[in-house]
Parts: sequence; structure tokens; C-alpha cells
Amino acid sequence: MLQRVIDRLTGGKTVRIVAYGDSISEVGRTPNYFGGATCAEMNWAQQLGRLLWKGFGKPMDVAHFAIGGQNAYEGLGRLDWLKPYEPDLVLIAFGANDCGHHYLPSEATAFAVGSIVEGVRARHQADVIVMAPGGNNPIGDQSKWQHVDETVAALRNVAGEKNAPFANVRATILKETDNGAQWAKYHNGPEDCHPNDAGHGVWARVVFETIKPQLKF
Repeated sequence: MLQRVIDRLTGGKTVRIVAYGDSISEVGRTPNYFGGATCAEMNWAQQLGRLLWKGFGKPMDVAHFAIGGQNAYEGLGRLDWLKPYEPDLVLIAFGANDCGHHYLPSEATAFAVGSIVEGVRARHQADVIVMAPGGNNPIGDQSKWQHVDETVAALRNVAGEKNAPFANVRATILKETDNGAQWAKYHNGPEDCHPNDAGHGVWARVVFETIKPQLKF
């Protein structure tokens, strides 16, 4: 599933990784904002780059292609802007705003993400990972959130349909927080969906563990 990455690694070439998503992936766009992390280096995508470099001993270049507040359709609308990054691996991290800020039906989120997958492959011949968002605290105020479980399921399904690895951040976040009881241990508040440094570490680990089995060479 990640043949482009394998080819780059076996050829001793730098792997260009792009985090394509919303505020949790945003770094470098808004001064002093790093997706909820304390600095750019602690954002999940940067932590992932270091895990991959350590795990495979090959150079990784991580870039952020993220805008806070966007849902998957808004993300799809800027697919053309991805070209300057010349990606080898694109991490598609949408879905949180689709459930909690700019609502979309879960099937619409899946269609938009599926279109991003197809667009990235067709235009850039890059590999993709589909990610499920961490989402909300399940024992917090639910008034601003809708169909989180349905959106995660829809993203899992579209990943399967598109033959793309699926990184289920939501499942691991729920496990690590004891289904929300320790939410603030990994987030910037008891009901904040934005991870702190420890939470970003969880995100990075989930994606690393999703990628690692694919890189057999």
C-alpha cells in the first residue's frame, strides 16, 4: 500500500511527508500555534517523523498542509494547493470539524476524503494514510458534537474501499484516556479536542504503528 515510500527508502532518498488536515495538524500558519502542542517539534506529525527516522534510519521531511476549522470538503477544495509540497506520503487527517464545528453528514465526510485519496494518487502518485480524528470527550458536553462514531466508521470504510491504511486515532485516544475519564491528561482541557504534547505523542504512535507493517523491504 505504501510502495512510493518503500521506493524512496530503498533508494536512500528523503521521504516527503505531508500532514493534510485541520487545526490539530496546523503548524507554521498561525504564529505560536502548533495544533495544541507547546512547539512545532511536539506536533504529532513532527513526532511521527522522528519515530520513522529512528525506526528506519532514513531521512524524513515533514510538512504541514493544514487549516484550523476546516471539514473534509473544505480540505478537498484546496487539493490543488498541495502541488508545491511534492509529497511521497500524505496523512489525511479530517473529520473532527465535520462532527463538531462545520457539520457534515458522515457519508459526505467519507466521499470528500475518498476524493482526496484519489486526487493525491492521481496528481502526485503519492501514498496515503486515512486517519480517524481523536474527536471529543465522550463523557463531556455533547451538545456541540454529532455522529462521531458514524464518521469514524465511514472513514474506516472509505480507507478499505480505496485500499489505504487506516489509522484509528479515536480508538487509541479512548483507550488511553479510559473512555474520557483521563481526557485532560492528553488534551488541553477536560473537553478540548486538541491534544497536548502527550496527546500528540499518542497520535504519532498510532500513525507510526499503522505505517510500520506496510514497510517491508
